[in-house]
Formats: sequence, structure tokens, C-alpha cells
Amino acid sequence: MGPCFDSAGMAFSLYNEVTVTSGGECAFDGPFKIESRNEIDKSVEAGQTIPLDETNLIYKTIKWFSERKKRPLPRFMLRQTDRIPLARGLGSSAACIVSGLLIADRLCETELSRDELLHMAVKLEGHPDNVAPAFLGEMVVGALEGRRFEYLRVPLPRELEFIVLVPDFPLPTEKARRVLPPSYSREQAVYNTSRAALLVGSLLTGNYDKLSVAMRDRMHQPYRSRLIHGMDGIIDAAEHSGAFGGFLSGAGPSLIVVARRGDGVASELERYCETLGTNWRVFVMEPDRTGALII
Repeated sequence: MGPCFDSAGMAFSLYNEVTVTSGGECAFDGPFKIESRNEIDKSVEAGQTIPLDETNLIYKTIKWFSERKKRPLPRFMLRQTDRIPLARGLGSSAACIVSGLLIADRLCETELSRDELLHMAVKLEGHPDNVAPAFLGEMVVGALEGRRFEYLRVPLPRELEFIVLVPDFPLPTEKARRVLPPSYSREQAVYNTSRAALLVGSLLTGNYDKLSVAMRDRMHQPYRSRLIHGMDGIIDAAEHSGAFGGFLSGAGPSLIVVARRGDGVASELERYCETLGTNWRVFVMEPDRTGALII
């Protein structure tokens, strides 16, 4: 979330689903089988395929869990329904890690607490801003303190509208991280910490007019914007249309614009995006209030 680099994120009602069959109900040879159905919007689909072997991230997470806990796995089948676009900064890998841990906990019959599973997810992902809201829902602000992960769950205001803009090109996280500088100045650090604090305070107090300043950043967005054609223009157009502001979603290239519900900003952005050389899809998304679930 903008200046909250690797420390805060939010969950939207955009879901992958995994159906699991295990034990004697599995009519196939071998220890596991994976099937995948792609329901990602074709206009933003990267053309990437979900691996159906040992490199599948959900399977790798399940295997990691069973080895860590020294618990055997039964034969099992995963049927994935994927709706989160890949390499778009919308947390597709975090969703795989979270679902893999929930599945592994059930298959291995370990019955770990939600907190224990969340800490494992943070360890696997390496930073908490994606996996924490995927697990818990709403907005989550967190910090790693040694091996501990300290966090707060912040309910997102219902009067706000979150507009997600997804382009037709991917941006792998590794590439997005390579453009960042190896170090930052004290001025940049103060700039970001002050705006991260202002962002959280604005959401908690309802002073949304502060969000335009609070969403600005000098640690990652200026560097990554060079890889994302149209980013700066879209955020400027959003603010001119009455939005409170916008920021890069994760490592990008997707953007998130925050506006007051019913102000018509999404329609204005759709018209603006039609003037760009690249195809951007505009979605209004509701926050997820519950997090990952076993149904």
C-alpha cells in the first residue's frame, strides 16, 4: 500500500479456490495429482500456465509443511480454480501459500492455530504484506521483530471505494525488485515513514483528505513506474476525477485508486485508460472481511 513498503496490505474479494480430495477417494496412481481451471479475465491474463507437477506452489507449500512437521501426507488431489491474475502485484503467490498451509494443516491433522499458520506463511513469503491480509482479511499492518511477526488488523472504511486497474502485461516480482536501489537516504526514509503513519491514521480517523499525500512514496514507486507505462498519468487522472489518490499494488504493475463510494471515479478512469496505448482493465472491488476459509 504505497509507502507501507512490505509492511501493510489489504484483501479484496478476488479468490482462488482449491478443492481437495484425499485418501481412499483418490482414484489415480502416485502420491498426488493436480488439476487446474483458469478463470482469470482473458484481457489481463499473462499467458502463463499453472504447473501441475512438484513445482506447483500450493504443492510445494504442502510438502514443506509436512516435512517441517514430520507428518506423512496421504494421497491427495488438488483441483485449482484460479481467478487472481499472475505477476500483476495482486498476491497470486500469497494466495497459493495461504491455501497450501490450510490444506497441509488439515491433511497432516496438526490443527495449528491461525497465528501459527500465519507466521509460517510470513516465513515462506519473506515479507508479510501479502500473506497476512490473505489469511486475515481487511487491512493488516505488520512488522517483523526478529523471528516474531507483530501485526494489527485494521477494518477498511465502508464508505471508501477501491478501484483496481490491471494492465495486459505482467511484471515479475524479481524484475520489479531489481530496479530498487541498494540503499536509501535519511530524507527518503523519513519521507516514507511519515506518509505510512499518515496513511494508517487517515484510514482510522476518517480524515480521507489526507490520503493523497499519505499514498506518496520515495522507496519503490518512482523506480517501478519506469517499468509501467501509464502509471503516473493514471494516478494524476484519478486525483483530477475526485479520487483521494492511488498507489502501486504490491510490486505492480496493477494500481489501486481510493475514492469515495459513488463519486463516479471508476467510469472516469475507464474513459482515460481508453486513451492509453496499453490495455488497462478497471475493476471496482470490495474488501474481503474474513480472509482465507476452509468451506
